[in-house]
Amino acid sequence: MAIDIKNESSTIVSKNLWKDLDLLFRVHPVTGDVVTRTDVEAVKRSVRNIVLTNKYERPFKPNFGTSLRELLFELNTSRQLKKVQRRIKETLEKTEPRIMNVSVLLSNNDSHEVNITIVYDIKNSIRNQEQEFTVTRAR
Repeated sequence: MAIDIKNESSTIVSKNLWKDLDLLFRVHPVTGDVVTRTDVEAVKRSVRNIVLTNKYERPFKPNFGTSLRELLFELNTSRQLKKVQRRIKETLEKTEPRIMNVSVLLSNNDSHEVNITIVYDIKNSIRNQEQEFTVTRAR
């Protein structure tokens, strides 16, 4: 979200509230610095990284992440799907302070992939952000 101060319909000052590094480490063509993600794009990238990170994968943060990949082989019952939904929701609420009202929907169309839809509100910003991605297990 940007804070804009306007004077007769022209923007005078604009300030980004959140800024994260782009994890692809692309170089900005003009400044030569690493490109950054701001506001909504920064939060979306963070949510995706939290969900796809395994526990013990990050040094000095052993409880960061959802360890979703370890549960992909067990998603054959509705009880297991609910367990994964609960784990994703709890992890996002605990580790991403910029979001609230998180809801997670899982659909297991094939025995080898899971479609994940995460709906959340960004604090002091846009409501009902939806992020959807598919996780496929390797054989």
